[in-house]
Amino acid sequence: MANYPQLDNASGVWNLREVNDAVMGGYWPNANSRALFMGGNGNITESITIASTGNASFFGNTGALTDASDASGYGNQTRAVFNGNTPLATQVYYTISTLGNAANFGDLTVARRLTSGASNETRGITAGGYNGGTYYNTMDYNTIMSTGAATDFGDATVSRYGSNGGTSSPTRALFAGGYTGSNSNVIDFVEISTTGNAVDFGDVSSAKYGYQGCSSSTRAVFSGGEITSLQFVTIASQGNTTDYGDLSNALANAGSTSNSVRGVVGGGIVSPALLNTIEFFNITTGGNATDFGDLSQGKQECTATSQSHGGLNDGYQGTRIKPIPA
Repeated sequence: MANYPQLDNASGVWNLREVNDAVMGGYWPNANSRALFMGGNGNITESITIASTGNASFFGNTGALTDASDASGYGNQTRAVFNGNTPLATQVYYTISTLGNAANFGDLTVARRLTSGASNETRGITAGGYNGGTYYNTMDYNTIMSTGAATDFGDATVSRYGSNGGTSSPTRALFAGGYTGSNSNVIDFVEISTTGNAVDFGDVSSAKYGYQGCSSSTRAVFSGGEITSLQFVTIASQGNTTDYGDLSNALANAGSTSNSVRGVVGGGIVSPALLNTIEFFNITTGGNATDFGDLSQGKQECTATSQSHGGLNDGYQGTRIKPIPA
């Protein structure tokens, strides 16, 4: 008799159609399902399991980042790398599978805050930022599994801050929205494996501050920016966003990430209220976001990453079968 699988531990013999249904439904049980939310108010990091629902739980403190507001970050299957506010150039990292406090990682090439991050399995890119009245177009990169100082990557098309609208496929990183002295609707992209200046990709629907981004390996979704709209682009092409759903609030400055099937958005601000809510939506189909649970407190200018976001080959990396076409 076949030993049919248990969804809580992925044991047993799986029918390929069952695997496909679980993968496409976002509930395939695998180690690459944890997301971390860092920054905002305080110096703590919280975690959720993206494939489920429920409130976030304490993961660890932010270590050398004594002020983890105005944060950005990125991650791969093993590590989450974050940049915060104080000290400005400091980067820290967590081992995502293990609860604990952040360890020192390195320093950005230019001390700045309110940056944006995106990555694939190998390389993370930090773009833009602000410090002392200066808006930066700086992009730098780190090798995620190494530690040490960041290296110059190139320049963004605009100097801006406050864009947490960074996200990626395994080959491209996109950065959307932000503030240049006025609100921006620009989406930039770079090829992650190279270095060089960014290229204009297209525009988000409104010139706003405080977008956030998440992705599958093929589709990037931008949300927030003080509007409710969920907007997507096809990462391999270029062009403007298309609306395909809504968040429950016209928020800004939240954290967003994915398990490549399900996108999550946590925290943010609807002035003057700081939000502690987490919502989720299906990246492929769109539609209005659904309640997921809560962060421990209301927070803005936080950031999020996961072990299975769209920059990591839809989270597979040999850990599970790729989706089977219907």
